[in-house]
Amino acid sequence: MNIELMHSIEWLSPPRTSLYSHRQGCIALLFTLLITCGLSCWSDTTAMVSPLKTVSLVTSKFPPYKDPDLPDNGLLVAITRAALEKVGYELTITYRPWARILVEIKSGNYDGILGVWYREQRQAWLAYSQPIGVNRVMLFKHTGLAFKFNGFNSLKPYTIGVVRGYATTPEFIAANLNVEDVTSDEQNVHKLVNRRIDFTLMDDLVMHNLLNKKYPGLDVIEEVGLVVEREETFVGFSKDAVGFAQKLIDFNIGLKGIRQDGTFSRIMKKYESRGK
Repeated sequence: MNIELMHSIEWLSPPRTSLYSHRQGCIALLFTLLITCGLSCWSDTTAMVSPLKTVSLVTSKFPPYKDPDLPDNGLLVAITRAALEKVGYELTITYRPWARILVEIKSGNYDGILGVWYREQRQAWLAYSQPIGVNRVMLFKHTGLAFKFNGFNSLKPYTIGVVRGYATTPEFIAANLNVEDVTSDEQNVHKLVNRRIDFTLMDDLVMHNLLNKKYPGLDVIEEVGLVVEREETFVGFSKDAVGFAQKLIDFNIGLKGIRQDGTFSRIMKKYESRGK
């Protein structure tokens, strides 16, 4: 071979090799970018196709059990949210007056009611969860009223404040007492403090919470000493809501899970310490 030609080949070879490698590197980089972009797009598409599971519940303001002004919305809301999160659901809460809840829930606009007592007639449109708490309903009076309880009939001469739509015992209803209904417990506390009613029926924790918040240091309301009823409270899933049966099953599984892992107890202790 001609030496001059051989030198020309040797001189040309390195640039060709370098250019080839550079092209190969560019192709590999482009391929990697395409794969990355494709995976990202696929991931975004998957996220849109698989929406987050949610449960929408309606409830009434009932501190310290349920209250949008509390850091975690109250004891029962905290328990319900923890149980749903345990099984992959997000909780949304809507607050309504109790009487409106009983009408609106039948429209199927919500998955259920958070914090409802069991009544047989409600089973026609509600599927009850396992219990999430217990309410103790007491009879309260103004300290200026001298009174000794001797059966529900002994309340006949008096006016008793109740919340419209709240369930109560058959014995209380059968006594056919003089009741004045309002839309919230807070209204009854105000009326009792100002002696516009003689008695009111209320959960003891709710009463003490409202007195501490609205009338701190004012010692004019006392328990009669009568527990009118002790009621377990539930999440009631609307039978008119889509997928209610599966959500009920999942919620009960989540509730059992937070009882077993200690979450339920930790939430209870937090609220017990707040009440001290």
